Amino acid sequence: MGFVGRVAARPYHDKDWTLHAGFSGQTVFHPNINANGTPGVNRTTISLSDEPELRIDFNKLVSTGTLSASGASAHGGELGFSWRNLLVQGEYYQIGVTQAKLPEVPAPRLGFNGGYVEGGWVFTGEPIPYDAERAAWGRPMVERPFSIGKGGIGAWELAARYSTVSLNSNVIPGVSQSVTGGVFGGQQQIAALALSWYPNDWLAVHAAISVCECE
Repeated sequence: MGFVGRVAARPYHDKDWTLHAGFSGQTVFHPNINANGTPGVNRTTISLSDEPELRIDFNKLVSTGTLSASGASAHGGELGFSWRNLLVQGEYYQIGVTQAKLPEVPAPRLGFNGGYVEGGWVFTGEPIPYDAERAAWGRPMVERPFSIGKGGIGAWELAARYSTVSLNSNVIPGVSQSVTGGVFGGQQQIAALALSWYPNDWLAVHAAISVCECE
């Protein structure tokens, strides 16, 4: 049982510029019930993990494992702007978990975080539209659909992205997690480049290269 919400606004826009800002968050009041819980240990659990953004399987490279918890919350902000055919945007999130362990076991409140920043440039000139109903940007509308006979090349976009997530909290190198009460879930950093081709308003072809570092 929980709550999730988002508030977003477009505080400024004109023919060329759009500025977007928002805040979102969620709270879990009653975490998942772990049917295989250990006697004497809280049976409500939460598990946090993340997969690479370009994935070939479902392996999760960073994970907290199963956490005995009485509640959790996440909140963060989003900010972005576009100018004609250029877009830059990003988000940042903080995640907190209230642990529930036996009285003699260290159980500090855990804090994790993550975010991304990305940019796109439609170098064929099409503007990047903003959808006010979704409070988000959409794909460019193709001005010259691909056509061999008419010489149209469609719309082309070059994009770059960097993201990071840390699932480490209250850990000290060389000190056991059972002593600190923290979690070493790992840190993941990803950098990516992408080239997108929109031959018309109904098709899209994407090619991307990504580098992922985990520790």
